[in-house]
Parts: sequence; structure tokens; C-alpha cells
Amino acid sequence: MEELPLEFREVIVLRELEGMSYKEIAGLVGIPVGTVMSRLARARERLERRLTPAIKEPRRELPR
Repeated sequence: MEELPLEFREVIVLRELEGMSYKEIAGLVGIPVGTVMSRLARARERLERRLTPAIKEPRRELPR
């Protein structure tokens, strides 16, 4: 999350962690609802790209 630009991090935190609606976020941040939607989509894409390699790494066996 820290690697996201502030404008993306702001909307994703408000939506996913605070549970705010697109309209509420738009009003709070002072941007159109469409901009909220596009920023959320871009933030989710960046998070997915960042997290996907970690998920696909092979599991390491623990020493016995």
C-alpha cells in the first residue's frame, strides 16, 4: 500500500478499509465519482501486479 501514489492510496483506503461509497469518497476528496472509480481500478491493478509474484513463488521446505 505504501508504494501506491497518494491519490490511489487515499481512495482505496476510504473504499476498502473505511467502507465508504463512491459518492461519499467523491464528496470528501472533492473529485467526480468517475475519477474515484478510475483511481480505484488503477490502485487495484497496481496492488494485484505487486502481490501476484509473491503468491506464485514456490513454497520453500522447512529444514528438518
